[in-house]
Formats: sequence, structure tokens, C-alpha cells
Amino acid sequence: MSRGPEGIYLVLDLDVCASAGHHPADVARAAVVAGVGAVQVRAKRAPVREQVAVTVAVADALRLAGPALLVVDDRVDVALAARARGALVHGVHVGQGDLAVDDVRALLGADAVVGVSAARPQDVRAVPGAADYVGSGPVRLTATKPDAGPALGLDGLAAAVAASSLPVVAIGGLAADDAPAVRATGARSMAVVGAVCGAPDPGAAAQALVAAWSAAAPPPGADGADRSSTGRAAVAR
Repeated sequence: MSRGPEGIYLVLDLDVCASAGHHPADVARAAVVAGVGAVQVRAKRAPVREQVAVTVAVADALRLAGPALLVVDDRVDVALAARARGALVHGVHVGQGDLAVDDVRALLGADAVVGVSAARPQDVRAVPGAADYVGSGPVRLTATKPDAGPALGLDGLAAAVAASSLPVVAIGGLAADDAPAVRATGARSMAVVGAVCGAPDPGAAAQALVAAWSAAAPPPGADGADRSSTGRAAVAR
């Protein structure tokens, strides 16, 4: 069974949190208390020292709120620096132009959780089996990542799931109402950004997402059924 995420996966975007007046660590804590099973720290524009500090703060917040996976977007160096400060960081999520999975594991260790972004079926099929999961999207175009490729739609997401030998995390403009349709594609997890980071009450928003995912039935014969009612991934702590 994959060590990757299941259920609701929070992409903790620092810019979106700041625009909504939220501290990232507070958002992460509230989301995980509500049942979110994975948190990815994404700080595309922040200086690297700020990225390390935020990752450490989020890890500290999750120590009592968890269990939950904690991964860093793109930056293996940030994950390593946060670990050196004692933070429990499980791994890194990389894009097509970032370090290869084998290089990430060489730096973070064989037990690291490694996700890879891929959208087109041919890119999904090319993701090495040594990865733990595939992040596929955007399902819809979204202002939180304007440089993302064309929208896949639900049909494109289903094609990505069919092409992947790994669990798929759907991402891109998704909200609680999308949970049944996303889960019906066979996706193991649904990532959200603005639906939680930009919500007036991130904890309540996360709780609604977790409830919607749990209420949606997985497709017949799916092997990615959640191991708990909240859909948390199994996390070694």
C-alpha cells in the first residue's frame, strides 16, 4: 500500500493564506484537526529562509494536531533544512522540471514520501514507480497557480488515473461539491488550496471537505479506499 496521501490534501499556499489574513501554521493545524490527511507547504515567492521557518512552524503545529503527512513543494533543500531543525517533514512534491525521484530519495532517504506532478497520460505513465503518488491537474484553471497547464476536466483526470500505476491526487480549482465526481474517477485524494487557505474559517471549510469526501463512494473495485472515515494517510511519527 502506498505511503502517499488519501482523502483531502491541503496545499498550504503562503500567498493565499496572507491574502486571507491567516497564519499558515494556524491553517494547517485547523485543517488537520478537521481530518485533512496531508499538508504540502507551497511558497513559490518567499525567500528560502522564510520557507524553512514556515515549514518548521507548520511541522510544530502538526505535532499535536496530526497524524498527517507533511511535504514541501519543490524544494528538497528546504525539507532538509527543516529536518535539521528537528521538524518532522515526510518528503517533497516535485514537478517535471525539478529533481528526479531517485535524487530526492538519495538526499532525503529511502523512507521519504515523494510526489510527482504530471498531467498528460504520457507524462503520468512516465512517472517512475519509485514515486509514492502522482499529482494530476489542473482539473480546472485556478488563480492560485496561473502558470499551470490547460485544464484537464474530469475526463482528463479519469484518463490520468487510468494511465497511472500509482495513486493519483487531483488538484486545480476543486471544492467540497466536487468530491463525488473526483472520487468517481478513481483518484485517491483531492488537493485544495483556496477552498481552505482562502476561507474565512479554514477549520470549518476543511471539515466540510473531509465530510464530503467521506460521504462520496469510491468507484467499484477501487483499491484506494480510505483506511479511516476521515481519509487520513498512514503516517509514521
